[in-house]
Amino acid sequence: MASIKTKRKCLTLDTKMEIIRAVDAGAKKAEVGRQYAIVSSTLSTILKNRDDIKSRFESSKFQPSRKRCRTALLEDVEEALLRWFQGMRAKNLPVNGLLLREKAERLSEMLGHGNFQASSGWLSRFKERHGILHKQICGESASVDPTSLTTWLKETLPGIIRGYEAKDIFNADETGLFYRLTPDKTLSFKGEQCHGGKQSKERMTVMLCSNMDGSEKLKPLVIGKFKNPRCFKNVQSLPVTYRANRKAWMVSDLFTEWVRRLDRKFSRQSRKVLLFVDNCAAHPKVQNLQAITLQFLPPNTTSHLQPMDQGVIMNMKVHYRKHLVKSLLHSYDSGETPKPIDVKQAI
Repeated sequence: MASIKTKRKCLTLDTKMEIIRAVDAGAKKAEVGRQYAIVSSTLSTILKNRDDIKSRFESSKFQPSRKRCRTALLEDVEEALLRWFQGMRAKNLPVNGLLLREKAERLSEMLGHGNFQASSGWLSRFKERHGILHKQICGESASVDPTSLTTWLKETLPGIIRGYEAKDIFNADETGLFYRLTPDKTLSFKGEQCHGGKQSKERMTVMLCSNMDGSEKLKPLVIGKFKNPRCFKNVQSLPVTYRANRKAWMVSDLFTEWVRRLDRKFSRQSRKVLLFVDNCAAHPKVQNLQAITLQFLPPNTTSHLQPMDQGVIMNMKVHYRKHLVKSLLHSYDSGETPKPIDVKQAI
């Protein structure tokens, strides 16, 4: 009978540490072997090398989830580069792969390694060894002073909202929506080249507004480029308030009009409402309001304080993109060439 070869099980560094801890705690080796699905020889090798495994696990140079722990060719260069990188990120300064490679070569020269070249492969291994990921810089939260933020939340905010019920405290914020933007990534077979057309940059501005307890979501304000798009022909009403200007941006006139119309609505309902908005040039102080008290958030704090920025706007865009993908799928299944959606369809 031909012998059956079993595939060798690869264990990560943290799994090996779990095995060592289990045996040191008094667990039987046979039970540990069954639990982690390893043979006795593998278990013996792990226990034999326990000191080496522990030292590598405790070292900050390696990520515990890695199966292998290869050391750097020039450890002094790598340690100096890692310290430099940590210092740059502590200052919230952006660092890309090109900067890392250039800095590594300069450090190697300073440390007497003149023949070192920071290749793309070396960069990939450096990032893997230290758990460095490539991320998109987004938001403005790094510019927020945490002390002033805490002071405003604990000392100022309670006095502002005193006397208002949760249903009468609103927040409004606008966002840009690229309403024709289709997915720019695709799955493909190995070796297949991926080509695509130019991505649409057609955008509109959408303002969302809701109250504190979520019981009242106001009709969104949508700002497009054209006052009467061709797709609006024979349209009697829209589920949004639509306005337009040349750049599809929020401007002070549109904001003032929207606030005054909302003020008349709440006046008819005999309500007193507190409306939080962010502090920007497009949001002027609107005078002589009857029902609304307009409250501006402190400058440079909206990424932390703006309720609409805490997932509401993001989820709107996620749902929008889901509907857009559904329309693409419908076109694919129908054998049609997907047509760019218009403003009416986007709304």
